[in-house]
Amino acid sequence: MQDKRYILCGNVSAKGISEDPACDLRLRLSGRAGHGNITLRIEDVHTKMFRGVPPLFHDLLEIAAYVYSADQVVKRGADDVDTFGDGWRRDLHFVVPVRNPDFWNSRDVQEALCSTLGFLSDDQYQFDFVRLDQDHQFQEYLEFNDTQQMYGMPEQVVMFSGGLDSLAGAIDEVVNQRRRVVLVTHKSTSKLNKRHRVLEEMLAAKSGDNVPHRITVRVHKTKGLNHEYTQRSRSFLYVSIGATIARMLGLKSVRFYENGVISLNLPICAQVVGGRATRTTHPRVMKGFQDIITLVAGEPFTVENPYIWKTKADVVKIITDAGCHDLIKHSMTCTHTWEMSNLHTHCGGCSQCIDRRFAVLAAKADQHDPVEHYKVDVFTQSRKRDEDKIMAAAYLERANQVKNLTGVADFISSYPDACRVFQYLNTSAGQAAQRVFDLYKRHAEEVTGAVDELGRRYFTQIRERSLPGDCLLRTVYESASVNSVPAVVSVEKQPENFFRKRGAVWEVRFQGRNTICLLNVDKGAEYINLLLAFPEREMSVYEIACGSAANAVDLPANAVVAPEEIEDGFQIVTGAPLTDAGDVADRRALREWQQRARELLGEIGEARDAGDHTRVEEIEEEMAFLTKALEGGKGLGGRQRKAGDKRKNVRDAFRNAVDRAIKQIEKYDKPLAEHLKASIKHGNEVVYRPGMPITWEVRPIVNT
Repeated sequence: MQDKRYILCGNVSAKGISEDPACDLRLRLSGRAGHGNITLRIEDVHTKMFRGVPPLFHDLLEIAAYVYSADQVVKRGADDVDTFGDGWRRDLHFVVPVRNPDFWNSRDVQEALCSTLGFLSDDQYQFDFVRLDQDHQFQEYLEFNDTQQMYGMPEQVVMFSGGLDSLAGAIDEVVNQRRRVVLVTHKSTSKLNKRHRVLEEMLAAKSGDNVPHRITVRVHKTKGLNHEYTQRSRSFLYVSIGATIARMLGLKSVRFYENGVISLNLPICAQVVGGRATRTTHPRVMKGFQDIITLVAGEPFTVENPYIWKTKADVVKIITDAGCHDLIKHSMTCTHTWEMSNLHTHCGGCSQCIDRRFAVLAAKADQHDPVEHYKVDVFTQSRKRDEDKIMAAAYLERANQVKNLTGVADFISSYPDACRVFQYLNTSAGQAAQRVFDLYKRHAEEVTGAVDELGRRYFTQIRERSLPGDCLLRTVYESASVNSVPAVVSVEKQPENFFRKRGAVWEVRFQGRNTICLLNVDKGAEYINLLLAFPEREMSVYEIACGSAANAVDLPANAVVAPEEIEDGFQIVTGAPLTDAGDVADRRALREWQQRARELLGEIGEARDAGDHTRVEEIEEEMAFLTKALEGGKGLGGRQRKAGDKRKNVRDAFRNAVDRAIKQIEKYDKPLAEHLKASIKHGNEVVYRPGMPITWEVRPIVNT
């Protein structure tokens, strides 16, 4: 993690706050007058809508504006996953003037703010709230405009980004359900102004006498305050604005519209993890937003996503079924807005563009989404950057993998991150698991079906190899072939140092020497891979071993699990009985331990963030027990072990696994073996300290 950065907001004093004032960031927020280095403007507010804003909502909006601005100013320490290390996460300490510091410094509010924002942007947050010395009117942020007709007071506030999902939500509300709504749009760049205006005009034409009211929000920062592109805290500003407008209207909810595959956010590849992955409408974030605004409002407030169980293809079908297919080409999905031009409105290579292309194909609506609007056609054109190639290939590979999974247990074992969302889905763990699996299964069918359709369209070019060798359609066909001949011959330089998995084999290279392959030391190789990915970061042996064991336990591929057992299988129990004969644990017990292990992986991070060392030790003790139970409960080939098998101490088992992997490395590359022996420090905490600058490529090679 980076060194702590202090963000001093408004006119708060810097005296006695930080040890290095030169590193402090001073942010001053102003309204239309623009006297600060941040300007907040809420435009197109109708005078009939303004009923006053309570002081706590005034505070909320200013806090969100400061958080959003600091997110863009304080640059992360690395640009890609290869060099994540501790420099990726930032330690942000805000000192903010507010109207009610006692409320904002209360334990419930602080916990809701720090945990939600920490998960949202993958950073550490701390807040000190002090009393505002000079108040001002909320109207300073507002620009009134009564030229828009109001057809009665709005019934719902809808967050409208201009992407396919929010467009479908607006169409659903206004055209299908005929509800009166306010569309709230945060315009982060002037490049989108014209496209937003066109969408709003076309939507108004489809709405008849039910034209939605629109409110535009802009946050302008002075030159030199835009450094960081990830901007993951943007949705906190977004929801704070929406909630404040809802309060002005006397409403008690806001709605986001985003498909469940994006919301649940299971990583498709190594580049889309942590703060690099969007968590705008992740169920945990939505619950956190709802908790924060409920506390501010002093009464229940709802933050919801009606599309949580829809795929993006489902979303596209809502648009076409409503007769609004002509709006699709004007919607904006690309995350790389800085690459946008009049000709190319989408880059074509980011995860959002890839998702969009597959979705419109699956929904049979690609004729309404012109390929020439994309800078690169991911299916048929060459991609120069390695990360773009991996992104597209990994997206398809995940669909292939999910399509072949036979049930919920298979899915959870392959994607353990899914377990972290179950408690936020307002249903039992078993039902949530089934619905998430069904969602991703449908998405996988859509993705693979879209590729099949394109394969039919381009069969001749594929056969003739006239398409570029690294386009997705060629990759699909020839990825496993040793005889494929690329249309454009290129030799990619291998990294000097890599320790990564290729298929079922671990391949290793050190200081540019020959590549070696490791066999039958998967556990030790997996541990080393993780340590190399996070140099200098001390990690709990129990956490690493428990997570690995939980991922390894699974039902056989041909196991048949009754629906009623799925529900029971995800309930947590303690004191599972162990007998002296027969199986140590039945399949259901293994699933229960596996689920509990994954919950602990989430809890230990929260305990560390809260500085609760006692709780960390308690969790580590339970992890040690579960590791023994999980690894003791299965034998070679996944068979359950008998009670007579001896269980090893977790730390010894961890060290033995690493030592076995290093011993095999030593046969072929002694310098690397010596480097690992000297650099990996064991104990309750294990750490890789190389003692010299070294970058490791640790991402798996997919689709080979």
